[in-house]
Amino acid sequence: PAAFFITDINPRAAQASQQTAAANAVRHCAVVQTDLVSGLASRLAGQVDVMLFNPPYVVTPTEEISSSMIARAWAGGVDGREVTDRLLPQIPILLAPGGILYLVVLPENKPEDICQRLLAAGMSSAAIISARRAFNERLMVLKAVK
Repeated sequence: PAAFFITDINPRAAQASQQTAAANAVRHCAVVQTDLVSGLASRLAGQVDVMLFNPPYVVTPTEEISSSMIARAWAGGVDGREVTDRLLPQIPILLAPGGILYLVVLPENKPEDICQRLLAAGMSSAAIISARRAFNERLMVLKAVK
């Protein structure tokens, strides 16, 4: 059977994810309070078919990333990429052959650079597949395939 892993460093976000999964009868779902994939990386290596990553992407001073638990939800540091850049090298390791990453980004996050980094790390393709305005943000979805 399929297994679902949800990770969040914020205990309240992890609890909300657990409640959402239960309310939608999602089976085989593990919610783990952790920093990105800490403690799971070796278990998941080469096993992830689909990864959804909605990182903190707002451009902020680096100090804001760890200023409070709630700030960690949006504070992305320099170029809004400091958290994203920590996970990028692990993505090709975590994904199964043919595995897919969907990543939420802003134009300020330099998505073309993210695509190039993923391709250089061994992904077979990486491109923006969707863009839309959500209030004052121009959100984009980047898709990368191993």
